Amino acid sequence: MLCRAATSDGASFPSPMNGNVHGEPKKRRHITLTDTAFNHLGDIAHDARLSNSEAMERLIRATPIWEGSATLSNSAWEECMDHSQALVTPDNPFPDESI
Repeated sequence: MLCRAATSDGASFPSPMNGNVHGEPKKRRHITLTDTAFNHLGDIAHDARLSNSEAMERLIRATPIWEGSATLSNSAWEECMDHSQALVTPDNPFPDESI
């Protein structure tokens, strides 16, 4: 199954920087993030060769509401691995565990 923005014929898409790649103009918004989360978003965006804004747009649009709400529930969040943390070391194989 292809992403909604993908086509099987390989057609090119408008540049994300024009603000209208998703069929509607982007607007400036205000969100707050920790430095750790912002840096991790930057790493994701850099790896995908996207702006932070476009990376966040695509991550959000690619997440179904049911999956987002289930992942973000307090009980599920306690079980999530924080991928923004340093790599796992042999002396601490579960750095995000609160055990």
